[in-house]
Amino acid sequence: MRPIQFRMGSAGPGIGCGGVVAVLGLILISPVGAVLVKGIGWFFILFGVFIVITGIYYWLKRPRKGRYL
Repeated sequence: MRPIQFRMGSAGPGIGCGGVVAVLGLILISPVGAVLVKGIGWFFILFGVFIVITGIYYWLKRPRKGRYL
C-alpha cells in the first residue's frame, strides 16, 4: 500500500505528509484539540462501561446447565 502524499507543487512528494502532521499537531495542542482528546476519552470510557454492563447482563441471562450458583 502506498502512503498518502499530497502534491505541493515543486516542493517534493514528502513535504505534504510533514505539513499534514504539523497541522494535526497544532490542532492537538490548541484548546480545540484538548476538548477533542477529552471527548474521545470520555467516549471510550462510556463505551467500555456499556460493554461491561452488556457482558454482565448476558452472563446472568445465559441458560443454566443444571448447576446452582
